[in-house]
Amino acid sequence: MSSGVYVVGGGSRGLGRAVAQELVSRGHQVVLVSRGEDSLAAAVAELGDGAIPCPADLSSPDGADAVARIVDERLDGRLDGVLVNHGGPPAGNALDLGDDQWRHAFELVVAGPLRLLRTLVPRMTEGGSVVFVASSSTRRSIPGLDTSNVLRPGIAGLVGCLARELGPRIRVNALSPGRFTTERGEEVLVARAKERDVPVEEERARMEGSIPGGRFGDPAEFAKVAAFLLSPEASYVTGANVAVDGGLVVAP
Repeated sequence: MSSGVYVVGGGSRGLGRAVAQELVSRGHQVVLVSRGEDSLAAAVAELGDGAIPCPADLSSPDGADAVARIVDERLDGRLDGVLVNHGGPPAGNALDLGDDQWRHAFELVVAGPLRLLRTLVPRMTEGGSVVFVASSSTRRSIPGLDTSNVLRPGIAGLVGCLARELGPRIRVNALSPGRFTTERGEEVLVARAKERDVPVEEERARMEGSIPGGRFGDPAEFAKVAAFLLSPEASYVTGANVAVDGGLVVAP
């Protein structure tokens, strides 16, 4: 398979970092986008020559332009795929969250990705691929994460719109991860244990017991699915929302 060029949002940590590593290991060039410059520098140093740093906040109006400059200056404006990924929106119940928190969540989950794709899609090659990292909340509401419960299903809808509008030149899909052993996953685990006033390991056992796969996922497992959808190997897959959750949400 020939070498490709990809942009990976949230590429310095968690699932984004795992996807970047998988793509680099396959011989591709990867632009890692992240707000955290220290974690970004560390990730690029670990991944080697195939990784290109791009410090940018995609929830801000100028974030997409920063990514486009890197693609133009370092990669001659060529782009084969984009992983649309970012940190989680503010946690909380719908009526407890203020206007500023809802606006921030919208910028992070909806507006920022739209700006990014408006900017990058014209640079994408024939047969290119866009993959959104969504959430199991596209299929089932998660208690205490109402910004995600409201906005992520909208992303699943957006995937369908874009698959229709950009096809056949560009494919567009979503991945809905379940529970993974990332920093974010551990933060959620600790918070749930605190809410229930139980030891963290007891809460981990309870949460794992609710997953048909019997455990939290390894980010590398998610990354392999993402790399497949980004690649030409998935040439007839578009408009899909693929669950990578060990069976956490079983639905038609």
